[in-house]
Amino acid sequence: VTPDTKVFPDFDEDLRASMQKETELFFADILRDNKSVLQFLDADFTYVNGRLAKHYGINGVEGSELQKVASPSSRGGLLTQASILTLTSAATRTSPVKRGKWILEQLLGTPPPPPPPDVPDLDEKKTLSGTLRQVMEQHRENPICASCHARMDPIGFAFENYDAIGKFREKDGQFPIDPSGELPDGRKFQGPAELKTILTEKKELFARSLAEKMLTYALGRGLEYYDKCAIDKILAAQETDNYRIRTLITQTILSDPF
Repeated sequence: VTPDTKVFPDFDEDLRASMQKETELFFADILRDNKSVLQFLDADFTYVNGRLAKHYGINGVEGSELQKVASPSSRGGLLTQASILTLTSAATRTSPVKRGKWILEQLLGTPPPPPPPDVPDLDEKKTLSGTLRQVMEQHRENPICASCHARMDPIGFAFENYDAIGKFREKDGQFPIDPSGELPDGRKFQGPAELKTILTEKKELFARSLAEKMLTYALGRGLEYYDKCAIDKILAAQETDNYRIRTLITQTILSDPF
């Protein structure tokens, strides 16, 4: 991923490496201490060095080595780590569509359908005023676009306070950011903290998606309908053990398909 350094002069290879290392160490911590996989959605710790701490606005961290710190409420879990926020952005701006789609597809296992053919991209050359949210609302006036975007965009807009390299901001240009949204089921939220709460409440969806991805990885093939029983058994064992990650791994190894 290559953010435009003219737009984001703070981005360099040191910051890129720190972003990636944070996510790797975060995962390793959950694995090493056999924590609940739900901490991927929200957690009270992370890993930063001086460079990344400055990027996050965390005080009191110096040096190049990443160290474990209590995460501010705005940084708990994978969704607000700079690596994920940068990965799901465009080179010059945030992408609520990419961010929303990533959560639906990778975390909840409920991907939106592919876009219909001949749908125009967001016209960035057109002179439009307002925030990216307001510009995209004009894009969604096309009813063909609206059905899919109604699922993706509200989730993505919850993270608009983070720019395309994951730095916190209050405004999009000169306009204040509105991180509120409403999910298709009618549940409303104000910003990433409330959305994380909703996602954590959907723990069965997240745990199933993660179990399916783990089994896919373990088997080296896509899952078939007859693998559903194995997934159900893995999830039943996890549920009785507070969704701990080692139970996920152990039950994957003990499953019939493996």
